[in-house]
Amino acid sequence: MVASNDAYDTRVRTPNRKFRLTIRGRRQVISVNFSELILFVGLGAVVGFAGGLFAIGGALIAIPLLTAGFGFTQHDSQGTAMVMALASASVTLVIYARKKLLRVRDGLIMTVCSTAMGLVSSQMVRYVNDRTLQRSFGAFLIVLAVFVWFGHLGEGDRSAPLLAPAQVGIGSLAGALSGLFVVGGALVSVPLLERVAGYSQQRAQAMVLLMLIPASAIGLVVYSSAGYVRWDDAIALAAGAVALAPLGTRAALAMKPRVLRRCFALVQAGAGLLLAAGR
Repeated sequence: MVASNDAYDTRVRTPNRKFRLTIRGRRQVISVNFSELILFVGLGAVVGFAGGLFAIGGALIAIPLLTAGFGFTQHDSQGTAMVMALASASVTLVIYARKKLLRVRDGLIMTVCSTAMGLVSSQMVRYVNDRTLQRSFGAFLIVLAVFVWFGHLGEGDRSAPLLAPAQVGIGSLAGALSGLFVVGGALVSVPLLERVAGYSQQRAQAMVLLMLIPASAIGLVVYSSAGYVRWDDAIALAAGAVALAPLGTRAALAMKPRVLRRCFALVQAGAGLLLAAGR
């Protein structure tokens, strides 16, 4: 009896604990240091708040942090962040739907095109050099941040429906960029919807989530099959993100569109500089 208790105490006090997951009948052992687990849950919470604020799931911030701060490769950081982004974005979308900011009629064609192009472009990630992918993503964010900062977008909210050709173009571009850069589609689609459809910042963010969640789910399957997802860290990040994403979303709904847009641009530029520097 004593030996049994001692064995139990040893398991509890061991710092490198092992969690067992059963996937499709095969048992996979995931080892997670407890302090590392707390760190990633906390990081996920902070990033999840920002993701809820900007309706990007938090991957925009998580990717450079994982790459520069934790030594992840660009491919691994994108695949791991995708798990967190998908969980956070799903929670955020529910809140936007309750606020009646979704226009499903406008979003159907965009969702189909985005999903199809996301599947195609995510397959290309396997053949792109890691450093090239990282720096290209960084340069892309910096250019887009300048455009978003100086643009006078998202300050109205037109009620006219979006034409089918515009839906096809925006959806295809968003899906292609999301497959390559995880959050690239969201970063481009929000200003495009504001410009082309006359949406407010908040409505554009809601529509982008509706469009990109299916594409992100497909992309995650591709990244995971290629071995680009660190599931132990991804699950911890997702748990933290889901906890605070609703708070960030409510903050976004309360902010003036111009303030929200410029905060968005600052985050874009900071993440872009970090990645372009290759650190």
